[in-house]
Order: sequence, then structure tokens, then C-alpha cells
Amino acid sequence: MNHQVQVFEVPQGAKPDERPRPVERFSVGGETVDDARRAAMARLRADGRTVRALSFLAEGGLAAVVTPPAPAPVPPAAPKARSARGAR
Repeated sequence: MNHQVQVFEVPQGAKPDERPRPVERFSVGGETVDDARRAAMARLRADGRTVRALSFLAEGGLAAVVTPPAPAPVPPAAPKARSARGAR
């Protein structure tokens, strides 16, 4: 059985009164609603998102509220070579 998942994202640094915005919709398969929940969680985590809430909708399907993936760490800059000029 396929279940539709509607994903809503809360931007980093969002104020408490800001509403999550819809970002994507996808389907997951599962024999039970628990299987569908596990499949949705696995896909969202694989995308690097943090799941804040996952709810079943009365009309069927799931709604997930997520935060975006953390930005990739920036490697530290390599130390600059010292100039030979002015060396004693």
C-alpha cells in the first residue's frame, strides 16, 4: 500500500509564529501505517533532515515537519607560507 507524505520545512532561525512551508511530496510503501512511518522517517533522515513531527492525516497519508540539513562544514584554511623576504 502506498502512502503520500507531505513535507513542511521550518527554516533555520525561524520565529515561533512563522508557519512551516510546504517543500515536497513523495510516496512511501508499507503494509501498515507503522511501516509507512518508518519508511518516511528513513527517507527524510537520509536526506539529512531533522524530523520535528510526523503525523497521520485524517484523509490518509502523513505530514512531516522538518528542519533543513545542516550546512556542510567548511574546512579550515591552510596556513599561508611565510615570505622569504626580510628573513635574516
